Amino acid sequence: MSSIKGTYQLIFDDLRWYFMLFSTITLGLSVIYLLISFMFNIPSGTEAALFGPTFGGICTFAVAGLVIPIQVAIGLGSTRVQFLKSYNVMASLMVVASITFLNLLYLIMNFLFDKGINKFHFFHAGEWYSTNYHFFSYYWIDLMIGFFILGISSLIAVLIRRLGVLNFLILLVGISIIITLSSITGYIPTIFGWILENNVLMIFTILGIVGMILQSLTFPMMKNAPLKMKSRE
Repeated sequence: MSSIKGTYQLIFDDLRWYFMLFSTITLGLSVIYLLISFMFNIPSGTEAALFGPTFGGICTFAVAGLVIPIQVAIGLGSTRVQFLKSYNVMASLMVVASITFLNLLYLIMNFLFDKGINKFHFFHAGEWYSTNYHFFSYYWIDLMIGFFILGISSLIAVLIRRLGVLNFLILLVGISIIITLSSITGYIPTIFGWILENNVLMIFTILGIVGMILQSLTFPMMKNAPLKMKSRE
């Protein structure tokens, strides 16, 4: 087996494990909601959420799939460039597969809701775009959120690896202060209001593109990164 194929296989095995784990949790959560609908007399349209395990799985793979297998891949003869290319492909596949699975569950649960079998209404960011369920619009919004979570999670993992925990926390505090000052001056509420008043679908698309840009930044940052995390000194 070539080093390139071996690297892809190494990361794909991790992808398959994380996908199966978090998809099973999401499916189990759906079954629990259905059982509650059958067993208890709850009002139709009770608010609930289903997206947590899916986005959590993307976040987990973004970090674990990047920082854990790299030493194994290098030890097996791969290069950092080969590993990062494989990781980016598999990370994108993780997002697409997870979001597809989640939205197929949304489709099924929405159908069961219309039939009166499911009593829960699941919150979805797509409701800012349209309160009426539209599969492709909702799917696209989830996909963009998934890529944003992937990008921000992997970037944070790389920053911690390059800077060390202490330096990263100092950076995080600085960013938090800037965000706090922005909220006091009214910039953040203004931005949020502008998002809701304008094309929500376009805003989420931009959010997804930002996530892809953040993801691409991990390539040059990890290309010459040490195999072990920076010490606290």
